[in-house]
Amino acid sequence: MHIAILGAGIMGLSCAYRLINLAPLKNASTASITLYDPQGLAGNNASWMAGGMLAPYSEIEHMNAQWVQAGLASIAHWQNIALDCGFKRNGSLLIAHPEDRHTLERFAAHMPPQPYELRRAPQEIENELPDKFKSGIFLKDEAHLEPRRAINALTEYLNNKITLIKEAAAPENLDADIIIDCRGMGDPQSDLRGVKGEIAIVRNPEFTLSRPVRIMHPRYPLYIVPRPDNIFMIGATIIESDTSDMVSLRSSMELMSALYTLHPSFGEAQIIEFSAGIRPSYPDNLPHIKTDGHIIRANGLFRHGYLLAPLMADAITMHLDGQKHEYWDLLTHGKQTNQTGYQRSA
Repeated sequence: MHIAILGAGIMGLSCAYRLINLAPLKNASTASITLYDPQGLAGNNASWMAGGMLAPYSEIEHMNAQWVQAGLASIAHWQNIALDCGFKRNGSLLIAHPEDRHTLERFAAHMPPQPYELRRAPQEIENELPDKFKSGIFLKDEAHLEPRRAINALTEYLNNKITLIKEAAAPENLDADIIIDCRGMGDPQSDLRGVKGEIAIVRNPEFTLSRPVRIMHPRYPLYIVPRPDNIFMIGATIIESDTSDMVSLRSSMELMSALYTLHPSFGEAQIIEFSAGIRPSYPDNLPHIKTDGHIIRANGLFRHGYLLAPLMADAITMHLDGQKHEYWDLLTHGKQTNQTGYQRSA
């Protein structure tokens, strides 16, 4: 039994992690998994540049209730994973400047009543927020992790358990029983498009957060994610582009000004990194699992990579084991061809 995985982003790594623990493969002396990626493990890809927010409710204006429930189920996978990924389930906080308060009201109108708390004083959740933020929405079931820590933990776990080949590969050129294509933008035959995301990472010893904070804005979302040692990642821009060579001047100014409006102490913060990455996205901005005989494609995770990759990997693993995952129809959008399981090579 030979399984080939194309792409070492969070989707490909999650598939490898789950497949290693699939009982029929784990107990088979002839089973093998090969991971192909031209950059190798911990490559400079969209997963490396991500924010690590596990925030399905925060996306409720763009994802229907089924996808939100799928996201919550995937958070449970991260919570139970036996690796140090910097996972914390402290919820997330949405705030807005007084002139943008209507964005909070619009968001609340999309929410079911139970999963959130409307706070007239968001300082009750994050006590270092300035008094100018008069209200907020606390989403208590959301979580976050550290993407680079997660990738390194998965990489260390997979070391000596799989074969890594540092080269690009295409399904038509491989002789494998099962091929799982997680290349994202590396798949030239897909209808994926690139959405550029730009981030800044800074250190500010004068400020602390316990959870991600989103500053609601009429034009674009601004989010600040805490890291250990008073390090913060901020992302704001969503640009239709398939190049990721550099961060634009305009974007860097927006990111820095957003931090300064969150708290004036960021005026003295140390800039550690500016980075840009391309998120592979389908026209509906939702991930898709597509099956065609022994080839399974799992791509288009957009900005939901860390949120949904464990769930998608679990669904694919169950599919190869001849079982149907609870969210299989959702993840495949009800479309699949030539369904097969791992028994194909028996």
